[in-house]
Amino acid sequence: MSDVHIASCVAFARPDAVAGIARAIAATRLAEVPRQDAVRGRLVVLIEAPTSSQVLDVMDAIRALDGVLAVHLAYQHAESESDMKEAP
Repeated sequence: MSDVHIASCVAFARPDAVAGIARAIAATRLAEVPRQDAVRGRLVVLIEAPTSSQVLDVMDAIRALDGVLAVHLAYQHAESESDMKEAP
C-alpha cells in the first residue's frame, strides 16, 4: 500500500486577493482552505498527497497564484494508508 502525506501550510497574500485565492485552491481540488483571514491576508491550507514531492508541487502551485506573497509549511506527516485504516 502507499503512503499518505498530510501537510498544513500558511499562505500569506494580499488582503484583497484572499477570497479569490481560496476559491482557486478549492477549484484545483489539490488542497483545502479551512480558515482564511482577509484582514491579515492569511490562509490555512491543508494538503493530502501520495508523496512529499507532490506536497511541494501543490505548495509551488499555490505560491504561483496571483496575490500570494509566501507559503510556509507548518506541519507534515506521512503514514501508510493501511495504518490509517486500522480501527483503534
